[in-house]
Amino acid sequence: MTWQRVSVVSIIALLASQPVLGATDAGRTQVQEFVKSYIDAQNKVDASVQMEMVSRKPGVSSISMGEIVRGWEAVRADVDKVVGSEGQFKISIGTIDVDLLGTSYALVVAPCTITLHAAGGDVQVRGAISMVLEKSVGKWKVLHEHSSAQLPEAEGD
Repeated sequence: MTWQRVSVVSIIALLASQPVLGATDAGRTQVQEFVKSYIDAQNKVDASVQMEMVSRKPGVSSISMGEIVRGWEAVRADVDKVVGSEGQFKISIGTIDVDLLGTSYALVVAPCTITLHAAGGDVQVRGAISMVLEKSVGKWKVLHEHSSAQLPEAEGD
């Protein structure tokens, strides 16, 4: 092989390894849309749609307010606990930060506000979510999710 041929092959290999212009933005947008759909399913208390978005891998996990749930069946049981509570809460998501971890994984971090509808009036708490997503068979799936909220300060504090 001549030096020129090696150089051309090397240049082609180098160019092929570089991200396609806009692919990163497209990937981030895809992930952001997935997260919005996931939050929408939570707000509608649509357990079937929400669980279709969760990976069935054995290590899938969910953490909320210090409670750890592991495994798809356990996550499903946890999601089923809120069935019938439509309209009692609403999660509003802020800016969705996405770090693409290669082509198949993403880390998501976002602030949120949770509005709890109660007889005495609405209560809003600020919180945050983080998620690890995996792209499998062309679809994003939740591998891990974590949510937390800042509890309101008691009067007199």
